[in-house]
Amino acid sequence: MAFAPFVRIGTGVHPTIDRESLMRCYPDVPDDVWNISSASDLIGWEKMRDRYTIEAVDAVPCDLFVWGVGEPPDRRLTRVGGVPWLSRKTPWPVIGNVVTTFLCQFDFRDSRDLRGQRAGGHLPGDLLLVFVADESAALSGDHRKMRFVWVSAEETDIVTAADVPKPTHPFDFVTAWGVRYRTADVPSKWEEAYTIPDEKYWCLPVLWGTKIGGVPYNSQDNLAEPPPEYLCQLTSIQASTMRWPWVDREAPLHDFGDDGIYTDKNSLMIGDMGELTLFLHEDGSVTAESECG
Repeated sequence: MAFAPFVRIGTGVHPTIDRESLMRCYPDVPDDVWNISSASDLIGWEKMRDRYTIEAVDAVPCDLFVWGVGEPPDRRLTRVGGVPWLSRKTPWPVIGNVVTTFLCQFDFRDSRDLRGQRAGGHLPGDLLLVFVADESAALSGDHRKMRFVWVSAEETDIVTAADVPKPTHPFDFVTAWGVRYRTADVPSKWEEAYTIPDEKYWCLPVLWGTKIGGVPYNSQDNLAEPPPEYLCQLTSIQASTMRWPWVDREAPLHDFGDDGIYTDKNSLMIGDMGELTLFLHEDGSVTAESECG
C-alpha cells in the first residue's frame, strides 16, 4: 500500500501525519478552515492558528484523524465501515429483531498518554466498536438504537467479510481508516477568535474533525471545556478535491459525478455535516450525543 509523502509509519499503532512534510506538499493551499477529512484540510487550520496565536498553556491535547480509503493496513485501526475487529466468539449485535450495521471503531492504543482525559484513563478494552440499527441512529444519537462493544487488540479469531451478516436496514457510506495527528483544542481562546476580522475563522479554537480526546466540536454550541466523561467523536467525512484526498490515493476527486466527494463511497454524512460524540461513564456504559450540523 502506497502512502502520501507526508505519512509516517512506525510512530505508533496508527500511521501519522508529519506537519512539515504536509506543508511542503501543498505550498499553495488557500487559507480556509472547514471539516477536516483529508490531510490537506489541516493546513488552513494550522496556518490560521499560527497567524492568530490560537494556542495556550491550558490547551487540551487530542488525536485527530484524517482518512485513507478502503480496508486499512491493520484492521484494528480507527475506522468507519467495512469489517470490524470483532471476535468470532462475540455475537454480532442485534437490537430486538434488527441486525445492526457496523458504523465505526476507535483504537485508543496511541492515546493512552492523554493524561487527565477519559481516553487516557482506564478503558474496558483497546478498541470501541459502534453498531447502529439504521441510518438515523447516528443522527439522533439515540443509544437505544446503538450498540457499543469493547474488544482487545490481541484477539486472534476475528470475523471476516464472509462472517458479516446482512443488516436489516442497510445504508451506504465510505469505508475509511484513520491516520493520526497529535494536536490540541484551545477552548480558552473562543473570545479571542471572535475578534478575528475574517469571520470564517471564528471556529479555530476547537478542531472540526474525528478525534480521540480534546474537546468535541459542537455545531450548535462552543464548548469551553470537555464535557464530563467525554471520550471521542466521529464527525461527518467529506474528502477534498485536492491531490491525496485520501492518504493512500493521490488522484484528486471531483465535486460531482460517480467519483465525486458527495457520493456515498467518498463520504459519511451525519445529518448536514454533523457529529456523533461518545461518552464513557463510571459504570462502564457508553452513551452518545449527536448534532445534525
